Amino acid sequence: MVTVREQLPGRLNELSEEATVEHAEQAQLDLAEWLDRVRSILDGAALKQLEEVAKETLQKELESTTNHRSNTFYTGIEMADILAHLHVDEDTLSAAMLYRSVREGLMSIDFVREHFGEQVYGLVKGTLSMGKLSELIEQNKRLEDHFNNDQREHLTGIYKMLISVTEDVRVVLIKLAERTYALRELAKSSRERQERVAREILTIYSPLAHRLGIAQLKWELEDLAFRYLAPERYKEIASLLNEKRLEREHYIQFVIDKLKNELAEHGIEAEINGRVKHIYSIYRKMKSKNLSFDQLYDIRAVRVLVKSVPECYHSLGIVHQIWRHIPHQFDDYITNPKANGYRSLHTAVIAENKSLEVQIRTRDMHEEAELGVCSHFNYKEGAKTTDHSFNHRLHSLRSVLEHYQERNDASAHKEDEDSENFEQIQEFEDFEKIYVFSRDGDIKELPRGSTVLDFAYHVHTEVGNKCYAARVNQRYVPLTYTLKTGEQVEILTKKDREPNRDWLVNSLGYIKTARARDKLRHWFRQQDRSKNLEIGRDILNKELSRLAIHPKSIDLSDYCNHFNVKTGDDILINLVSGDISLHALMNQVNRHMHLDQDEPELVLKPALNPRASHTLSAHGILIDGLDNVELHVAQCCQPVHGESIGGYITLNRGVSIHKVACPDYVRMIGQEPERAVEADWEMQPTRGQSVQIVVEAYDRRGLLKDLTQVIFSDQINIRQVNTISEADGIANMKLLIEVKGLAQLSRLLARLEQQPGIISARRLIQGN
Repeated sequence: MVTVREQLPGRLNELSEEATVEHAEQAQLDLAEWLDRVRSILDGAALKQLEEVAKETLQKELESTTNHRSNTFYTGIEMADILAHLHVDEDTLSAAMLYRSVREGLMSIDFVREHFGEQVYGLVKGTLSMGKLSELIEQNKRLEDHFNNDQREHLTGIYKMLISVTEDVRVVLIKLAERTYALRELAKSSRERQERVAREILTIYSPLAHRLGIAQLKWELEDLAFRYLAPERYKEIASLLNEKRLEREHYIQFVIDKLKNELAEHGIEAEINGRVKHIYSIYRKMKSKNLSFDQLYDIRAVRVLVKSVPECYHSLGIVHQIWRHIPHQFDDYITNPKANGYRSLHTAVIAENKSLEVQIRTRDMHEEAELGVCSHFNYKEGAKTTDHSFNHRLHSLRSVLEHYQERNDASAHKEDEDSENFEQIQEFEDFEKIYVFSRDGDIKELPRGSTVLDFAYHVHTEVGNKCYAARVNQRYVPLTYTLKTGEQVEILTKKDREPNRDWLVNSLGYIKTARARDKLRHWFRQQDRSKNLEIGRDILNKELSRLAIHPKSIDLSDYCNHFNVKTGDDILINLVSGDISLHALMNQVNRHMHLDQDEPELVLKPALNPRASHTLSAHGILIDGLDNVELHVAQCCQPVHGESIGGYITLNRGVSIHKVACPDYVRMIGQEPERAVEADWEMQPTRGQSVQIVVEAYDRRGLLKDLTQVIFSDQINIRQVNTISEADGIANMKLLIEVKGLAQLSRLLARLEQQPGIISARRLIQGN
């Protein structure tokens, strides 16, 4: 790759914090020369915006009185130069020029938006976010253990984290360019910084460049990083490659000439070049396969570029005709491309008594192999729109990374975060997944919206069960705290701590992931069965009492088939664990009482005037053997549609309708059984049922207004209201309302009890 230093022989490099007017004038001339060269690389693009950005960056650098580690203008030039050779668009080049100036505080991010547009602003902001995460990762000493042990499943989480904070792959390219420049400048740094930065790049950024398929950057990053991490080994392999260089060059040229002639005879026009395997890949292959330098087949290699895929396979056959193929040394990446999109034919042969690797691909495949994601775009002068395929590659990259599984690992190191970072990480929002640090520095992947309690169960079930508190970036937070990418989480546990059943309540927000919820439910299922039975029975009885339904009128065994359990006790246990909701059970109770929930709601009719004719159809009641008879609903129990009822023939008021469990009804038919008649509800109520409810609440202004609004929102008619305020500040309100059955009544009472200041809301019948 051609760099600025090779094109502008050190002149721009001379610009520093002590820059004079003469330096600035010379820099302007050198800048013009550099822009011309970039225009030639990008097929004569005007690059007016880039020129404006470069001049502004230079001016800010000259005006700066602050000492910073590197010259922002020169750094921007280097980064833009790297990206220009990847043929990116002008917005990306501009953002690369501006990035270091914004980061060092010489230019505000709002200034970028105002003068250079939303596209450049978004790219700079995204790169800053990646930079913040990069700093957190760089401080993570735990990564050194993973690197030394080559634990790639842990290291994968790092660049998954980096990718998660951007929706534009150009941000990743800018960050890769920045890291490439940093690696080139490491010669001036201390040994400690050289090793730290090189380790970070070899661990994170070179694999990231590989995933994006950018061979140009990948090779440079790997070789330079390897040079600082293992200088002796680097020099050893470099000396082996340089040994008898002239002889090797003659050999490669002989092979190229012979192969080109053979292909020409078969009518194949090809471009053939020699390729030198980069040093780090040689080292990695020798180490992984335990081979010596002489045992490597691909040290000497040629690359054949043809026009079409059929010519690739035709050329492969010609190569195998000329030289003997080495068994098990053939890879077809055209039929089976690599995960990063790399396509080519690789074969190893014995050519002139020496091993030789031959790569065969089309020119499009070659461009994609060298430039990766950058090869998918044709940038035109003045184009401001982002090609959607540009970001498609980023999503493909994420898909590739999904199948990697993170493993939990113990460590003694504890990562500290300062208060500044706590505020910075608030920017990483609205992405499908989040990535957080554990106390020991490991990276954990969680669904977006996960709480600290979700994280605890993600680490281990016992950690979640015994969790009593949590700290995020050394600050105590509630267990409902929603985590963000880049935060460090520490879970505090106690041996005698047990899960709280409130954690299963969705509205409270303790748990958001299905994984944590399943673990929590399993824990409750494992607890003492008799204890859970008692708690479940109390939950059910409380709801039945609120609805004024006698517990003995409900047989839980009737609902076993629906909930797929064996006994009624299992239903009670599942109520406690959360596997069966109380609302679902009450719905089935209503259906069992012949109240069809799936039918559209009926329009409420006003209750009949007591003086009006008391007909059967008016109440929606069927009486066995009787027709056109006067009837009335007994006030002692006030049955509601869906409850079991019976009739009693009175002396002068026709038939009175009671609940079959009503004490008065039981007493009367016990004395005069001949007066009992069978009665039942029609399948649908023809009008609203009058029901009296009582609400106990702390007295306050607007209380009655709030309650009536809740009732009206359910389209329930209020016939009568009686309010009594006690001296102790407690208000008792009796309301006569019209409902269509137990389902609607149950829903209303539950909603009333959720209102602020409400002590209880229950159905009122005579005697209670």
